[in-house]
Amino acid sequence: MSYDVNPIIDRLCELFPTCFARTAPKPLRIGLGAEAMALAGVHPALTDLTRTMIRRALKVYTNSFAYRRALVAGGPRYGLDGQPAGEVTPDQQAFAKTCRKKPVASIPPASDDSASSPAPKPPPIDRMALLKEIIALAIPGKLDVTLKINELPQAKPASAQTMLFAVQADGRMVVVEVKNKIWNTLKTAAENYPQWVAAITGKMGEGVQGGFRLEGPAVQVFEKKPKPDSAAAPAALKAPVPASASTPASTPAPASASTPADPAPLPTIDRPKLSLKGRGGPPS
Repeated sequence: MSYDVNPIIDRLCELFPTCFARTAPKPLRIGLGAEAMALAGVHPALTDLTRTMIRRALKVYTNSFAYRRALVAGGPRYGLDGQPAGEVTPDQQAFAKTCRKKPVASIPPASDDSASSPAPKPPPIDRMALLKEIIALAIPGKLDVTLKINELPQAKPASAQTMLFAVQADGRMVVVEVKNKIWNTLKTAAENYPQWVAAITGKMGEGVQGGFRLEGPAVQVFEKKPKPDSAAAPAALKAPVPASASTPASTPAPASASTPADPAPLPTIDRPKLSLKGRGGPPS
């Protein structure tokens, strides 16, 4: 509990003017704090105060600059009755001097390797406060969920126009209800494509056991073609040439997957023979 102790100090100065003073305080005798705290709730002028309140007021009073200066000057100490009770020792005078000095921050000398000195660690981040601040700055957006399947799921009719099936995706159960047209698209892909993948996109709906329902699903189906081996890539990329009756018998057989294919022979072009008759040339 925080409160202002200055009114309590002013009250002590009024009750014990020969002991407490704001402008010219006197060194207090050793043990006066316990004596003053014992008056809390007992003295008619201190009935509303507690021991803790008086202790905090005395701490502020004895840490003031004026009180420290009185200790440095030395001399007798005084009790609540204003009578001398003890002396300020030289050690206490030296202590009062050191307590008022403010520590001077030492500046390290400049050196060539100052840049390599480790930088001070930043204070730890309050992640909960950061999370609240980020949530307060949220912008509107749209959340879509995409499922990917490569086999036809087991489905049951949910109505005359829809089919219902479930997908176990990353440990969560997703229930999907699609129209018959979309279901037929999935069936066609499973029947005609050796390898295929379907992307089912929709919104996260109501929760179900272990997951949620997918609302407004839309489906895209892609055929996956196996990648050719690097050794057989040239032969695989070359379109096969069908054999015909005009193909010469000496045409080499097609190269196997393990043998590089020979380049196809260039076609022979029949050129007409030139005749020199009637052109004044030498007899043939």
